[in-house]
Amino acid sequence: MKKINMLSLVQAYSSLKEDSYASFLQHYGLEIKDEEIEDIACLANILNDLTNDTSIFDKFYVGYKIPQIGKEFDLLRFGNECAINIEIKRNSTEEKIKKQLVRNKYYLSYIGKRIYGFTFVSDTGQLYFLNSEGHLDKVDVSYLEELLSKQGNDGAENIDDLFNPSDYLVSPFNSTKKFIDNQYFLTLQQEEVKNKIMQSINSANTANFISVTGSAGTGKTLLIYDLAKDLREGNQKSLIIHCGYLNGGQEKLIENGWEITSIRSYAKYELSNYVVIIIDEAQRLYPHQLEKIVEKIKSINGNCIFSYDQQQTLSKHEAASDIDAKISNINSIIAYQLSEKVRTNKEIATFIKMLFNKKRNLSLSSKGNIELNYFNSIEDAKGYLESLNGDEWEVLRFTPSQYANEHHEKYSDPSSKNSHEVIGQEFDGVAVMLDKYFSYESGGELIYTGSVYYQPTKMLFQNITRARKKLNLVIIDNEELLSRCLSILS
Repeated sequence: MKKINMLSLVQAYSSLKEDSYASFLQHYGLEIKDEEIEDIACLANILNDLTNDTSIFDKFYVGYKIPQIGKEFDLLRFGNECAINIEIKRNSTEEKIKKQLVRNKYYLSYIGKRIYGFTFVSDTGQLYFLNSEGHLDKVDVSYLEELLSKQGNDGAENIDDLFNPSDYLVSPFNSTKKFIDNQYFLTLQQEEVKNKIMQSINSANTANFISVTGSAGTGKTLLIYDLAKDLREGNQKSLIIHCGYLNGGQEKLIENGWEITSIRSYAKYELSNYVVIIIDEAQRLYPHQLEKIVEKIKSINGNCIFSYDQQQTLSKHEAASDIDAKISNINSIIAYQLSEKVRTNKEIATFIKMLFNKKRNLSLSSKGNIELNYFNSIEDAKGYLESLNGDEWEVLRFTPSQYANEHHEKYSDPSSKNSHEVIGQEFDGVAVMLDKYFSYESGGELIYTGSVYYQPTKMLFQNITRARKKLNLVIIDNEELLSRCLSILS
């Protein structure tokens, strides 16, 4: 998207022929409705009557959306020390205006500049301003004109570089305080799914089954925990059954009154005492556990939500159980799928797709978020991993077998988190190891030829998709894999 002069946009709309106007919008990367241009024109005309300084109309981003998030801003203008956001409405209520400006300020706060948020209502000509105390004030348009004239230009050419999508997905597990303090927002897709689920819960008079699926990074966990928070605030009890080890974030939530249990201990709870039963990482359920839970929910006419990613199985029996199909076959189940990847850095996501299939070639814009380190010596690799800054990197290992020693244990630190322990979690920087037993089959798929109990390719996928911003691949005595990684990044 390119910056544009607001007056230029308005006058192009009013004077150009249809084909020329379409080409004009395409040049600037704009998708805007005619009525939106007309509302912007109302503001532009008022500003134009106040000043002869036409520079105040210059360098606006119109209809910008944060990548992956989908959060849109009507008008954005960046200066050396501040950013000005102007939302344009034909009509609205003060409650809705304030809610939008508060949300906008949250998203813009990460760019490190002072934020001025306005909403202009074209029907009334009224301008609203969100002040520093978070209150909504009615202000004269001359206040906006003065700010624009003094703002100055910061010279930033690529607006996407100002935003890191992973900043906006707060994890209930790894950013627990922010989650508890409501310092986050859901994406539009998450909100839509959540609202439909809440309506279904509140209107159900028989057993109600719901599934929420999506690949890694789509925000399933935040969605269901946010839903549980709303239920708590409405004095509606919910029980979260986590199909894995409880992590530190969940323990903090339990200390704050949440009812969360591992699947191993769920039988201690009387499910009829809860309005909603939420089962997270449901792909790891045993068939007999699923059958018992479904039977109980039916007997009490309860509400049950299954949240899972069918790709995130770690053992052969989990994959063979095909819990996804069994959940999908529950009578009258309502299914929702999250498709927008929020947490995953696009560079890392694209890299992962090509790492796991040698024949897949995608466009990858390398921005330095992926590091490669190669060692021929296991001891040197271990030394390197031990030297990594714990504040910057979370070193993740494979889950070892309880029954036999496995090759990956030679280079793994037992104090590091394993694949089962990080289910549902995320970290800014993740370091993973790839040893000599990884290779590619004739069809191009990544495989593992060593003897193991849990599936290494599944564990690698689990570990590697925990990364929000940076990924460090430590390759040990595997020239084939190193060559593939280098070719991807080149």
